[in-house]
Amino acid sequence: MKLPIELKKKYLDRRLEDIKLLRLTLDQGDFSHALRVGHQVKGNAVTFEVPRLAPIGNEMETAAKRRDMEKLRILIQRMEVELMGVQVEI
Repeated sequence: MKLPIELKKKYLDRRLEDIKLLRLTLDQGDFSHALRVGHQVKGNAVTFEVPRLAPIGNEMETAAKRRDMEKLRILIQRMEVELMGVQVEI
């Protein structure tokens, strides 16, 4: 079954909001948001037809558990690039 475009757009918008909050919370040394977002993205990216995000979510969850700030910043950038690409596609 094909996902309605509006649901996919809402998903993308939520992930873009997550990116803003991820940057803010990481600047404060808080890894809990990155852990939650990584877990969610790992689990729901395929459902929302953005499978390229799933491995990023998996890596983000792992990096948050390790408190690897540098890796998280790289992953946030990768996630943002992927989201922007998907927005252009739809």
